[in-house]
Amino acid sequence: MAKTIIVTGTPGVGKTVLARLLAKQTGFQFLNLGELVKKERLYSRFDGLRQSYVIDERRLHKTLIDFFAARGEGGLVIETNWVGKFMPKKRGMIAIVVRLDPVVLASRLRGRRWPKRKIWENVEAELIDLSLYESLKRLGARRVYEIDATRKRPGQLLHEAMGLISARKGWNGIAASWLQRYDPIELSRKIL
Repeated sequence: MAKTIIVTGTPGVGKTVLARLLAKQTGFQFLNLGELVKKERLYSRFDGLRQSYVIDERRLHKTLIDFFAARGEGGLVIETNWVGKFMPKKRGMIAIVVRLDPVVLASRLRGRRWPKRKIWENVEAELIDLSLYESLKRLGARRVYEIDATRKRPGQLLHEAMGLISARKGWNGIAASWLQRYDPIELSRKIL
């Protein structure tokens, strides 16, 4: 089994729930990267328009290297919105990219009372497979798995994730293609 499992995806897709379930199932430590960034002040500024912190990738990278070294060989589940250059590559590291139908995602983010612009930016990221693309670019297809969380309960997602991890086959090259289902212009009119 992988020693470091990254659970990534657009905000609102259900990655925190899945990451916590995976940590409990495997006995691995859970790390919420967003919380680490805030707690350790690993950001350069707060973006008022997007209502989010801008990560200082260099400092986050160094902090993660130190964190991995201090942990030794213990298992870790990391929850993050994306996998960028800040993530040190580590042997036994995999990423599970959680996907969600963009209409369902928009509804969830509206429920969180997010501004329309921020909702659209995240729906747009989901439409173009941004989290999947970044994970594949950073880790390669053999270490990336994709799960469509649409209409699935947390237990189903956990079962599917454990099955993918056990199979060790990596990404199959078939992404949840929201652009085949939705016209971005029409969808943006509904959301904005």
